[in-house]
Amino acid sequence: MLSTLIKAALLLALTSSIAFGYQAIRLNVSEGDAKERDKAFNAILEVDLEDAGFTPKDIHAGIEYYYRLFYGTKLLKDGKPNPQFKEDYVENLDNLGFITISNEENMRELLMKEPSLGGFAPLNYLIYKKKSETKTYVGTLTPEAMLDITKVKDPEVRKQFTSYIDALSEATDAGMGGEVEYVEIDKLNDKTMMEFEVPFDRSGDILDAKFDFMEKFEKAFEGQDYIIAGKRDFAEFWADNDLENDKYDAYWVYSLCHFTFSYTVFNVWQRPELGVSAPCSMYMYVEKDKDVLHVGMPSVENWITFGKITDPAQIKFIKEMDEKIRSIMISLGAKEI
Repeated sequence: MLSTLIKAALLLALTSSIAFGYQAIRLNVSEGDAKERDKAFNAILEVDLEDAGFTPKDIHAGIEYYYRLFYGTKLLKDGKPNPQFKEDYVENLDNLGFITISNEENMRELLMKEPSLGGFAPLNYLIYKKKSETKTYVGTLTPEAMLDITKVKDPEVRKQFTSYIDALSEATDAGMGGEVEYVEIDKLNDKTMMEFEVPFDRSGDILDAKFDFMEKFEKAFEGQDYIIAGKRDFAEFWADNDLENDKYDAYWVYSLCHFTFSYTVFNVWQRPELGVSAPCSMYMYVEKDKDVLHVGMPSVENWITFGKITDPAQIKFIKEMDEKIRSIMISLGAKEI
């Protein structure tokens, strides 16, 4: 373990000394049998991440199997044609998994100061292996990228959050072995977030108003082929565990996934590294005694930058996802800010 950490530290130092770009994605890359690598990854989930202060939740493993089931299977079990079957279905992945991880207690202090950090609370923990390679990749966006995307300026918050993510990286390196690689970009987009305000009716019970909006929200997104891949209610956790919360009447985060979009980007385009941004975390909060629901999430358009995508059709495809989200939010009475 020690030798692995030293090796990773030396590699990081070397990478930093010769890098001129902006390090956006951090990946631990290891060689070995796919089952062996999966076993190592599962051990991290069960032990190392919890020891490092993280709580894995909403574990979505073996996504490549569901791509095959949804889009690569011509007939359903009852023998009827599968309406989602794609004649041009391709299969480029041996393994693809997403896990949302966070620590509601550790994040409390940070979210009190910088609510936009909900765009990465929980953050997305990715594992993938392409059929064309013998390498398994595990990683996330870098803490710098997450902080810059959410426009966090507070130096103490940046320091604490970076330390928090560094603990994740160390647990990953120790559990997987391998070497560290970075995806570098020139710079982030000028606009990295989508943010909305929705009128919030406080005339009745706060929880009733919250759950009423949640029901409408989930119905609207699921009606547009999104999957609610997870939900973390931070304010509820704080209340249940007697943790101080003098800022929010409500604070929760959805994990959103659009299955056809993910299949196209990760499997067809063979860009699974962009899965560090999936599922998308959309945070929602109501401040004490306020009548506005604040909503925000990292823009899907960031994927164009992370992937250095230049193909006009692919750029259009990605931008349409942001427009789709805007349209749904506006239908729910939201105003983009």
